[in-house]
Amino acid sequence: MKVLPAIDILNRNCVQLVGGDPNTKIFEHADPLTIAKKWAEYSDYLHLIDLDAAIYNRDTNRDIIKKILSEVKIPTEVGGGIRSIEIFRDLIDAGADKLIMGTSAIKNIELLNNIKNEFGKKRIVIALDVKGEDVSISGWTQDSGLKIFEAIKNLEEYASSFLITSIGVEGKMKGPDISLYKKILSITDVEIIASGGISSIDNLIELDRIGINKAVVGAAIYNNKIDLENVRKVFG
Repeated sequence: MKVLPAIDILNRNCVQLVGGDPNTKIFEHADPLTIAKKWAEYSDYLHLIDLDAAIYNRDTNRDIIKKILSEVKIPTEVGGGIRSIEIFRDLIDAGADKLIMGTSAIKNIELLNNIKNEFGKKRIVIALDVKGEDVSISGWTQDSGLKIFEAIKNLEEYASSFLITSIGVEGKMKGPDISLYKKILSITDVEIIASGGISSIDNLIELDRIGINKAVVGAAIYNNKIDLENVRKVFG
């Protein structure tokens, strides 16, 4: 199991939200770079999201993201507002290992195909945010009209990984949606990254046991429910 610490940036601050709602901050820090360097001491991969770009289509954090990519010397996947090949290229050139595409992957197959042709699918993580079995888009504000299983079949030829976030449990630290992940694992061979609700090392062990070997963890590390040093001891 590889744990990816989450660094979410909103209004140029590092935040943690409940259910993706900007009005439900449970953590806020004015310097995302400091937080990134802290987690990089205990992990070998980071998960970095520009919430302003994702929710409001505002490009106000790119300089912070590039600074993190420049100064933090571990691989990082970056998401939020990846709506053009120019943005994709800019962030890859800045040092991102992979880029996470959500709404644009669902709504713009032509763009997704162009990115795959230029960069290869090894650079693409497709984020699917799920309420029940319905896929939400635009920062969880709209229903895509797709079921999760349909979306995976439509998009698996473009993805090195699917980042699956169960919105109903995200930020609440009540445990991941294990039954959802089991169903998804049964229909695709594409790597699945789990996100949402992970609140303990036992949750990580359970995900590992069913066949998921990457998980994004946010609230639980910020609230000291999961210690990344202990994670290394358990999983090596």
